Amino acid sequence: MDKRIGKTGGFSVLVMGPVTTAWVHRQLLWQFVVREIKGRFAGSAAGILWAVMNPLATIVVYLFVFSLVLRISVSMEETGTSLFSLFFLSGLLPWLLFAEALSRSVGCLLENANLITKVVFPVELLPAGAVLSAFIINAIGLVLFLGYLAFSGYLHLTWLVLPIVLLAQFFFTWGIASFLSAAAVFIRDIRELLGIVLMVLFFATPIIYPPSMVPANLSWLLHLNPMALFISVIRDLVLLHKIDPVQTIAVVLSGFFSYALGAWFFMRAKSAFGDVL
Repeated sequence: MDKRIGKTGGFSVLVMGPVTTAWVHRQLLWQFVVREIKGRFAGSAAGILWAVMNPLATIVVYLFVFSLVLRISVSMEETGTSLFSLFFLSGLLPWLLFAEALSRSVGCLLENANLITKVVFPVELLPAGAVLSAFIINAIGLVLFLGYLAFSGYLHLTWLVLPIVLLAQFFFTWGIASFLSAAAVFIRDIRELLGIVLMVLFFATPIIYPPSMVPANLSWLLHLNPMALFISVIRDLVLLHKIDPVQTIAVVLSGFFSYALGAWFFMRAKSAFGDVL
């Protein structure tokens, strides 16, 4: 790692830096978010409507394929539903929040190199904006799916805990995004490597299969995968209507520690961005 990364403050000061900056400069942060969202749909005739049509089409297609064509079933006792489509989407949609946020944030500093070197502004807003915009876009699909579940009779008081879990996932993702975006300034290969890592992590997370299908001698690997825990907790809330206090506390702590470490690294590294970029 570049030797120009220097000490710029105490641990707590560095950790709180991105959150404090995001709040103080919330209008600028929102401008970054709006620019990111508009840029994604720029030039298309439907524009921002694609943010609704894309996830809606995804949900309809998977419901059709797995309910009427393939007809794969899962255990009601283990998953809370006998419909594989609901089981699959309840894991896929939270995963997309995580994966797309990282994909869009890892190169946010490199893509804005001219802005960083020519304009004085809090650069920690760039990964925050990338993560927030990805969450907003993909949350539309999650909300549509939850609406379908509610209409299908799955609405339950346990859903009240869901915002806490999703907020923890947001900070968990923000921490990793902060780390990767800063590290990618010094190690450009991280951008290419991330796609491979996310592909492996997708299949290592019980999204297209229930945890019971993992061989007993490999089940310990699920405990090393934080996203497996997040998706398990979300499925328990929306499908099984179960709250596991230990797992819920674990996802909150995962979100806190991920954010803290990522924010600390980013704030330590940012003094060298101008020289490297």
